[in-house]
Amino acid sequence: MLCTRAAVRLANGLTTAARVNQHTYKHHVVTAVAARIPGQRRLSSTGSVLDSPAKPATEDGGILKRVLTKVGFTPNTKARLKVTSHLLYESVADKINYVAFFRDFNLPNTFNSWFLVTELHVWLLLMRSMAEGSETGEDGRFLRNCIVEAMWGDVNTRAKKLGANNPSRTRQQIETLSEQFQAALIAYDEGIMSDDRVLACALWRRFFEMECDDYTQIERLVKYVRKQTVMLDSLTREEFITKPRIAWHDLDKCKVDA
Repeated sequence: MLCTRAAVRLANGLTTAARVNQHTYKHHVVTAVAARIPGQRRLSSTGSVLDSPAKPATEDGGILKRVLTKVGFTPNTKARLKVTSHLLYESVADKINYVAFFRDFNLPNTFNSWFLVTELHVWLLLMRSMAEGSETGEDGRFLRNCIVEAMWGDVNTRAKKLGANNPSRTRQQIETLSEQFQAALIAYDEGIMSDDRVLACALWRRFFEMECDDYTQIERLVKYVRKQTVMLDSLTREEFITKPRIAWHDLDKCKVDA
């Protein structure tokens, strides 16, 4: 099975700035090492990006560009990236066929199952985001944090509708999901940087919640994740950030040979 880009390391003390009810959640310290894959971006959802193509240091002194920069209409402004983060998250929430996941992987049609599917695809977006720069102040880190913020905003909205009669319990459930989310990012990062066995274990522990005995289902999900990773890695900066065009592979077309 195709193995795609891998990270050389996960930086220590990295932070995912997801806010739920004004609460900031932090990642655990993680270190991981993977083999070098030439010609591909090295990334993870939480860590540094190494060997990425250097950004051109050209300066355009045009009057129009200076004016647009002053008023905040340049393509790389924080406001533009924030809009992009919501478009990217909407590509998951609005375009992923959740019913197919529930049906094919025998998941109950519950809020928790919805979150597990969403979490997996958001992690894929976070990985690709970090290819645009992982240092503080760079586009990749800022975009990653905004995607997480958009996700938790949606989670809050959905959870409040479902638990309108018991808001305190809803808050507790979201806090639990947040802790699980942080752990999932670390496990998935380790899996994508390793071979399919490690990725399969991470998916079995988190996505299937250690309750799947059908190895073909786990293998199918591993194949699905690898295909989505290749697709995202092939996107240019314009296709991912400037004008997001995420064409997720259909789960129904991702089969495992018997």
